Amino acid sequence: SSHFSSAHAHEACRVGQPAMSATILVDDLETYISQYGTQGAIQRLQFIASKTENKDLKIDAGKLCLDMIKRTTNAKAYGEVHASLKILTEGSDAVAPSFDSVWVEATQKQSTILKDLYEQDLHVAKVQQAKDQIRTAHTQLINHCIEQGEFSLGLKYVSTSREWSTEAAHIFQTCMTFIRLSALLRQYTDIQSFTSKAQHTQGKEQGGQSMIHAAYGLYYMTSGKFKDAALSFVQVRQQDLTGPFLDVLCPQDIALYGVLCALASLDRNEVQAKLLDSSSFRECLDLVPQVRDLTLDFCSCKYAACLSSLEKMKEALALDLHLHEQVSELCQQIRSKGIVQYFAPFMSVSLHSMAAAFNTDVDGMQAEVARLVSKGQLDAKIDSHKKILYMRHANQRMAAYQNTMRVSEDFLNTTQALILRMNVLKHDFGIHLARQKK
Repeated sequence: SSHFSSAHAHEACRVGQPAMSATILVDDLETYISQYGTQGAIQRLQFIASKTENKDLKIDAGKLCLDMIKRTTNAKAYGEVHASLKILTEGSDAVAPSFDSVWVEATQKQSTILKDLYEQDLHVAKVQQAKDQIRTAHTQLINHCIEQGEFSLGLKYVSTSREWSTEAAHIFQTCMTFIRLSALLRQYTDIQSFTSKAQHTQGKEQGGQSMIHAAYGLYYMTSGKFKDAALSFVQVRQQDLTGPFLDVLCPQDIALYGVLCALASLDRNEVQAKLLDSSSFRECLDLVPQVRDLTLDFCSCKYAACLSSLEKMKEALALDLHLHEQVSELCQQIRSKGIVQYFAPFMSVSLHSMAAAFNTDVDGMQAEVARLVSKGQLDAKIDSHKKILYMRHANQRMAAYQNTMRVSEDFLNTTQALILRMNVLKHDFGIHLARQKK
C-alpha cells in the first residue's frame, strides 16, 4: 500500500530529525546539523551563513559553526568565522561569543607538534620500507589535514598512499576517503571516478555498496542527470550511512534528493514502485514526513498540494550545499511532469480546470502548456479561444489494422511469387543457356 497509517505517520514524526525546510532551518538549525559528521556540519553551516539573506539565521549558523569548529583543530577557520560574526552582530541585539584565544593558541601549538610527529613517522616507515607503517602514517596525516580543514592537501596524501594500498579493504577505504574529501571540496567529477574504482573493488560489504550508490547519486544529481541520480538513491539503505560518510550525505539527504530527482524524471507508477513500495527507501522517507507527503500527493495526482509544498520548501532547498544549483531546474521539471501526466488520460481538457489544479491562472497555464508542446513533451494542440487543450492521441486501433493489412499483403505477395516459381520449374519453362564448348 502506498498510504501510511496514522500510527505509522505519527511514529515517523516522533523519530525527530525532520527534512530540511524553511521552518526547520530557521527554528531548529541545531537538529538539522546534528545529522552530519563534524566536517559536513561545519561546511553546511558556513554555506548557509554565506547564502541566506536572513540576518538572524546568519548569526545562528555562525555561532553553531564556532562550536563545531572547536571540536576540530582548525584554528584558522575559527578566527575567520568569529571575525564575520563580530561584523554581523555590530549594532544589533545579538552578541558575538568572546574570542577564545587560549584555545586557538593551544590548538595551533598542538597541531604543529602532531604534524611534525606524523611526518617523522612517515619518513621512518619509508626508510624501513614497512608497508603497513607507511599506510598508517599516511592515514594519520590525512586525518590531520581533515581536522585542519586542509582538504586539498589531504587529497595529495590520499593520492600518494594509494601505491601502498594493495589489499581490497585498503583500496576501498582509500576510494571512500577520496570521495569524502572531493565532496567537502565539491569536486563532483572526482567523486564519479573514485566511486567507479570503489564499485569494482572486490569483497565489499552491503554498507559499502550503499555508500557507493549514494556517491553515484550525488554525482549524477549535481550533473543534472536526475533519472540516474534517482535510480542510485533508491538503492541506498539508511542504516548503512554511518561514520565519516556522514560528512558527505545523511539518510535525510537521500530521501530529499531521491524524491526530487524521481519526481522530475520518473513516471508516477515508477515513483510508486521504486520509492513508496520499496521497504529500504521507505525507511529514509519515514525520517522526512514533508518529503514523504509530497511524494504521496504526486502519486495520488494531488498536484496543487504537491507543488504548493514544493514551493514552500524552495527557499530552504536553495540553502542546501549540494542541491542549490539544481533547485530551479528540478522544480520546473517536476511541475512539467505533473502537467503531462495530468493530461495523459484525456482527449481534451479545459485550461480553466487545469489552472485550478496547478494553482495558477489560465494565461499562465496556457503559456506552460505551449512551452511543453513546443518542446515535444506534449502531443497536443491548444484552442486559445475556447481555452481547451486537445490531445493528439494516436489511433492505436487504426494503426494496428493498417499494420495487419500490410503484413497480409506482404504474405500474399511472397506466397504468389513462390507458387509461380514452383510452376515454372515444374513445367521446365525457362531459358536454358547452352554451355559454351571449349
